[in-house]
This record gives sequence, structure tokens and C-alpha cells, in this order.
Amino acid sequence: MSELLLIASALREMGEGELKAVLRPLGNSAASLGDLFDVARAMVGRRELERRIRLLDSESLAALKSGGTNSKLQETYLASNTAGFASAVELVKELQPIKLKPVKHELLSSELANYETQLAITEILFACERHWLEAVKAGLRAAEAKDLAQVLKMDLAQLQLRFQLARRAGLVDVIDNRYVCTIKGLQWLDADPAQRWFSLASEVWDLPEVVITSGSLAGMISQQYPLFDQNDLELLRFGHILGLLSDFEPTALFKSASADLANAGQLVWDQFPKPVSRIIIQGDLSIISPGPLAPSVHKQIDLLAQSEDLGLACRFRLSLNSILHAMEMGITAKEIETVLLTLSGSELPQPVTYLLAQAKKKFGELTVRAGDGLSVVESSDPILLTQILNENGLAALMLKGEDDHLVSRLNPSLIYFNLRDAGYPVIQLGEDGKVVAPRLAQVFIQEQTVDLFGLQAKSLLSAEAQAPSPDDHLRQLQFALKNKLRVGVRVDMPEGIVEIEMTPLGIAGGRFRGRDVEKEAERTLPLSRIQAVWLS
Repeated sequence: MSELLLIASALREMGEGELKAVLRPLGNSAASLGDLFDVARAMVGRRELERRIRLLDSESLAALKSGGTNSKLQETYLASNTAGFASAVELVKELQPIKLKPVKHELLSSELANYETQLAITEILFACERHWLEAVKAGLRAAEAKDLAQVLKMDLAQLQLRFQLARRAGLVDVIDNRYVCTIKGLQWLDADPAQRWFSLASEVWDLPEVVITSGSLAGMISQQYPLFDQNDLELLRFGHILGLLSDFEPTALFKSASADLANAGQLVWDQFPKPVSRIIIQGDLSIISPGPLAPSVHKQIDLLAQSEDLGLACRFRLSLNSILHAMEMGITAKEIETVLLTLSGSELPQPVTYLLAQAKKKFGELTVRAGDGLSVVESSDPILLTQILNENGLAALMLKGEDDHLVSRLNPSLIYFNLRDAGYPVIQLGEDGKVVAPRLAQVFIQEQTVDLFGLQAKSLLSAEAQAPSPDDHLRQLQFALKNKLRVGVRVDMPEGIVEIEMTPLGIAGGRFRGRDVEKEAERTLPLSRIQAVWLS
């Protein structure tokens, strides 16, 4: 029996979960597969064969090259229980190892790696609610990445890497062509360092079964999986910023994670610098933290102030817009004052008290909302509207004067963030006239994820269980003819239903021609009378 038939037979014995696992690597092309024969045919295609072969360990590769078999080769549909499939044996002899692409960023890791990573992701998540971060293929746009990197004192490539990790972990998503912090991201901000680390590490722990020895992890994988494409490994990409690898060599945290990933975060706790909970508020509206901030304190300050310098010691700055940002969340000026007093443990400088009073007065003075297909900017101060209209830096917003307000065809949120970045004390209103808080607006209803591969698996198995259509019969006969295979056919003849074993000779004009194996004579049958076809 051919390898295609063996695979198709194995697919028929699968449950939905097993078939789904087979379909997933096929990607979008799985949707076009009409039946299990199509799936089997896709699995013996060169691309899919190569993918499965490159996942093999050295022992299985050697067995396949010699035309042999083992349990691993059978499990991956590269061999029968007696021999390797010819197509796989031929291909494995052609394949060459894939070199690991050179990395442009620093790969050395220190005990502060996780602190720096979590600090960077925290700042990225807060930036998502303070600014309009346009989604681009490269990650963060250069100008926005530069601003964040400057605050974090971090290399641009390292910042982009941490942003990609946040995307990979589902902490950041794209809504209306803009990066936003997801519900999962907000939950991450509330977690402790060990929980945060586990949620990131579990997303990128994608190693094959590797016996850990000494030296480079990449070298161990190359030795044990000679054809494996390590460029696809998330762990090699993100391992050093999670403290798991240092210049590709496993760290103590890696070894702990290999034994028990869920509890390895305790080591992260041990590596974290001791946090402080007191801050210093100065008359120039800056906030100084003499040491690393506890996550709960950092979250409070990020709500009230803009980050300026983050590291083992941190500096933030209060501003009119940063206070308005907190007030959008429903926090009153009095509550903000209480938080600052509690965190500093001392009386607030007079400029801070003045700023709070000014924010209370300015809150709601300038608003943007959607109305009749346009964004509408309104203010109780007409001079402020004129100033916005005449500011060259805001020309891209395409604002136009109309009666006592401004209008634009652009998205209200885009208008809001650009006015905020330009220093204007604007707030956004929803259709109900209530304030739209940036963070609360991001607690969007998560889209229901459709299990496309699960649905496809169910559909294929259901179709297999149903009576085949005439088109299915034709395809099976064409397959048998092409591969010179005998078939059994059930035919509705004038004398009744009969079953005949035949060797296909041709198909034309709505008729199937073949040699009757039993009678050793050629027969021609109308396709319309064939009720069933099977390979014999």
C-alpha cells in the first residue's frame, strides 16, 4: 500500500483533537482541503515533509536515511511499521543544517535581566494608554521607540525585543491600527514579579526534548537535532532577557525552569532588587524614587505622572495632562492628593497643590467626541479652539472651524492623543457624554477566538462518515488510475447491486473503464451507477 494510503487510513482513525494537531502546521492552506485524502496529500508535500523531518532527533534521522523505521518516524507519518516512506527517505538525504542567524543585540544576561524586562514592559503598557502608538510591521515606530528607550536607558534593539515579547505573551494587541494594552496586560501589571515572569516564560518555552550538558544551548540542539531550524525557537530569541540564557548558555534559572517552570519564578524573586515604597516629591513637580519601586506603587505613580528616567532609581514628573489622565479614571483631585501624601509621607510642595487645583479647573474645558461621522472638538474657551486651529504641528489632524467648535474626519481617539501630546488638556467623551478613560476603554471585550482547525477537523471527519458524493467517487477513481491501484466498486446494475474488483484503465465521457480482476475482462461502467469506491 502506498504511503498516501497509509497516511489517509491513519487519519480516518483519528479523533478531532488528533486531526486538529495534524492540520495546524498546514496553516491557512488547511481550509482548502476537501477530504482526508487532501490532508494526506498535503502531508507528503515537500514543504510539510521537510518541516517534520527537521524536528527529528539524530537517531531518527539516521534510521530514516537508511530507509528504516522507529516509533518516532511512525508517529510523525514519515514511515510505516516496516520501512521509511520513499519520499521522506529521498528528502532527508538532500536536507542540510540551517545556520543560526547572527544576532545584532546584546546576548549577555545578568541578575537584573528580569527587572529590566519587566520595567520595560510596564512602561510599554502604560505608553499604550497615554499615546497613540501606531501599529507597524517592525513593532514600535522609530520615534516612539526612541522616546521609550531614552526613558529606560536601553538600546533600541533591546527595547523592540521586549515589545515583541509583550506582543508574544498577549499583553499588547492591535485595535484600530493602534497598539493597546489587553485585559491580560492589565492583569499582568497587578501580578508580582514571579507571576509576571512565569506568564512571559511559559509563552516562549518551546524547546524540543534536549539533554542539557555544558556549553551553548544552540550547540546542544545542533548535536541532538542536526536539521532543526533554531531560528524559529522563541526561547533562543527571548531567553537572555528572561534570565534563562546568557550568550546562549543555560543559567541557573534555566536549569530550575527545566525541572519545574511554574515554580522557577521564585528565583526571579530572589534576583529582584529590594523595592522601596516611599517617594520624594519635589517643588519642580518631579518625583524621585531612591530605589526600585514595588509594582503596586509603580502602577499608582504611572497613573499620576509621566516617566522620565527608569532604572534602579526612577524619576517621574507631574504635569497638567498627567493629573487629568488620572482624573479621567474617575480619581478626584482630593484622592490624588491623598495618594501623593501617603506615598511621600510628607507635606506636598506648593507647586503640586497648585497643579492639582489647576487640573480640577481645566478638567472638561476641552473635549473631543464623535458626532455625525465626524470628530467634534469643543471648548468653553473659544480662544483655545483658535489656538489649536492655527497650530502648524496639528495641521495633519485636518481640523476645520464650524460654528463654535472644530470638526475633523479623523478618528476621535487619534484627535485626542495628538492634542494630548501637543500639551492640550483634552478629554474624550463617548456617545453617552461620559468621559472615556484611556485605560478603561482598553478593557474591551475580547474577541471570541474561533478554533478554525478544530472546525476543519470536525468537518473532515463528518464528511468522511457520510456517504460519499459522485464527485468523491470520481476523485478516488482518478487517484487509483494515476497510481495504478486496484479498486473495489459497488454498482447499481439492472440485475441488482454488485461489487466488482477492477484495475482502472481510463475515465472519459462519464464512464469508468477497467479490467474486471475476477473475469479477466475489460468492462465499462457509467459513473452515475457507481454507489461506492474503495481501494483494494
